[in-house]
Amino acid sequence: MNIDGGTTKLAIIVLDGTAAPPWIVVLTGLAAVAAVVPRWTWRNSGHLDTIVHEGGHAFVAYLLGHWVFGVWLFSDTSGLTGTYGRPSRLVNFLVSAAGYTAPPVFGLGAAVLLNADHITATLILALVALVALFLVVRNRFGILIVTGTSFVIILALCSASAGTQSALACFLTWFLLLSGPRAVLDLHRARKKGSSSSDADMMAELTGIPGVFWVLGFGALAMVCLYHGTRLLLS
Repeated sequence: MNIDGGTTKLAIIVLDGTAAPPWIVVLTGLAAVAAVVPRWTWRNSGHLDTIVHEGGHAFVAYLLGHWVFGVWLFSDTSGLTGTYGRPSRLVNFLVSAAGYTAPPVFGLGAAVLLNADHITATLILALVALVALFLVVRNRFGILIVTGTSFVIILALCSASAGTQSALACFLTWFLLLSGPRAVLDLHRARKKGSSSSDADMMAELTGIPGVFWVLGFGALAMVCLYHGTRLLLS
């Protein structure tokens, strides 16, 4: 950040073309495991997964021509995305499927970028996605979470050291890759307790295929993304 003549100028540290040091990749991976696996840390860190989950619903709905009239993010890590458009079973199915697939798929995409040494590009794309989501968030807690996450990324881009920028990009990537299987596990537990309002149950209603198969599908996709993402990050 440069200050010139009373005017504050934001200067982005561009690290594209520079690989993240291996020790940062490993340490951020361990930090992500610590954030995702224990229940007491997941109660707080799970908000990041919810942001991407609901963002996935909103993004796919928008791509398919539906109007996203609101996204709500709640303090218990649950969320809700409201869309409106011409009734279509296929569109409703794809929008429902986008939630649990978004974190692992976006995590794999980030791993591809980091493997190609695009550290700054990874953070900028994350920031653009958060800004787009901010435009449709409709509750105070959601605005707070999205704004806070965006602020951390802006700090890394504009005023942090190169090591901090690398660490944040790697941590976010690891987190999304690991949160995919964790979220599916929570979905399975919730359905065993009698919950019938999940994305998997919505997909079951639309297709006639039992929800357990969609849960297994979410889990399989998350594990495939985790496997390939890990290979990319550690290669």
